[in-house]
Amino acid sequence: MTTAIVTDSTTTLPGDVQERPDVRVVPLTFAFGPDETYTDKVDLSNAEFYEKLKTSSRFPSTSQPPTGAFVEAYESLDAYDEVLVLTLSRKLSGTYESALSAAGMVDRPVQVVDTKSAEMGSGLILLEALRVADEGGGFEDVKRAVEGAVRRCGMFFAVGTLEYLAKSGRIGRAQRLVGTALDIRPVLRLEDGEVVPHKRARGRKRQMAAIVDEVKPLIESGHQIAYGQVNAYDALSDLRNALGTRGRFVAEIGGVVGSHVGPGAYGVAYL
Repeated sequence: MTTAIVTDSTTTLPGDVQERPDVRVVPLTFAFGPDETYTDKVDLSNAEFYEKLKTSSRFPSTSQPPTGAFVEAYESLDAYDEVLVLTLSRKLSGTYESALSAAGMVDRPVQVVDTKSAEMGSGLILLEALRVADEGGGFEDVKRAVEGAVRRCGMFFAVGTLEYLAKSGRIGRAQRLVGTALDIRPVLRLEDGEVVPHKRARGRKRQMAAIVDEVKPLIESGHQIAYGQVNAYDALSDLRNALGTRGRFVAEIGGVVGSHVGPGAYGVAYL
């Protein structure tokens, strides 16, 4: 039994994954008002998006893909026996529900999994699915590998401000950190698909040190890691040097996720 993978545009696609015939990406959209709608990671470069985020009088809204876009993706994979769908956390978007609704509209086996993550976390989970498929695993093998990866996957990330998470409504339990002193730099994590506070650090160096303290033991025990950043090249370079590894890949975080965490955010996912 051959397996194809469908995911959404908030999953980082490392290397040449996007060129694989067994992978489809269904894009989300974001809009700066009713007359300015863009396809995530397609219509604007990251630099153009973040410049617009900084200068626009409107905060962008983000939208899940329409059900029909998932139906089209499923039907385009008729050369494969079964389809496994990996979506970003259902606590952050309605994309999971859109994908699930579409699965009921096609006459073929489609199963949908909530990765409880996004960007580099979902990217690591996708790579695990493809590894098992490439090694000859059947659909159930791939699905079990994905479900195990979802349980193991975690993410720590730093933001310069909680403003963007608060504006977007994706701040989760980190809401209690809003309004803290200006020199307090939060470190956040994803827990069961939700943004939660991990630690408050005073200053950028201590903020990064808090991430290093969590991630370095994971690297030493053999976990895979991947990085992500939003216009935070210098901070990410410092983090990679501190951790002593290049990681599997670096996510150039796009407009949908980037509008929530804001410029200057960076972090690490592990599996």
